Amino acid sequence: MKSSFTIIVILSVLFVGQIAATGAAEKMDADIIVEKSRIVIEEMIRSPDNELALDLIKKSAGLAIIPGMLKAGFVLGGSYGKGVILAHRDGRWTGPAFVYIWAGSLGLQIGVQSTDLILVVMGQKAMRSFLKSKFKLGGDVAFAAGPIGARASASTEILLRGGIYSYSRSKGLFAGGSLEGAGMGTDFELNRAYYTTTVNPDKILYEEVVTLPTGKKLIETLSQIQ
Repeated sequence: MKSSFTIIVILSVLFVGQIAATGAAEKMDADIIVEKSRIVIEEMIRSPDNELALDLIKKSAGLAIIPGMLKAGFVLGGSYGKGVILAHRDGRWTGPAFVYIWAGSLGLQIGVQSTDLILVVMGQKAMRSFLKSKFKLGGDVAFAAGPIGARASASTEILLRGGIYSYSRSKGLFAGGSLEGAGMGTDFELNRAYYTTTVNPDKILYEEVVTLPTGKKLIETLSQIQ
C-alpha cells in the first residue's frame, strides 16, 4: 500500500512537471512570435514605397501580423503560420491576441518558402470577424491585396464598407498579397500561456481585462506609425 502511494506521488509530480515544462515552452513560443511581429512592423516602416500601406494602418481598426508563415508543397501545397492581432482604438493599440492561419493549394509547385504576412483590418465589423473561433478570408469579410505606391488605388469597397488588405514579404520588399479563402482561428493555448490565464480574444482586444506581460516594444513600434 505504501509503495503504491509513493508511485502515485512520483507520477503526480512528474505529470505536474511536464505540464509546467509545456507551459514554459508555449510562453517562450508566444514571446518569440510577439518579437518577430515587432521586427516585421519595424521593417515595413523602413521599407521603400510604403506610404500608402502605413496610411492604411493609421486608419485601421486592427492589424494581424504572421511572421515567417511557411508555404510548402510538391504539387499539393499549403501554408501555415501563427501570429498576433491587435486592435486599434482611439489612436492606441491593445495587447496582442494570438491567431493561426492555414491555406491549401493545388498546382505546379515545389519547395518551401517563408513569408511575413500583414493583414490590415478596416472597420469594426471586419475586426469583429477575428473574434470568431474560425473564419475565412474573403468569405466572412471583403479581402484584397494591399495597394503599394502612388500608382496604386485602394479598393473602394473595403475603404467604405470595411474589409482586409493583405501585405506579404518573401524577398525583402513588401507587396500586396492574396490568400483568398485562407482560414484563420484563435490560438487559445498561446493566449493562455502568454497571459497565464484562460482568456478569449475579445477580452484582450476590447475589454482589456488582462495585464500585458511583455510585448510593449511591439506596441511602441506600432505607435511610430502616426
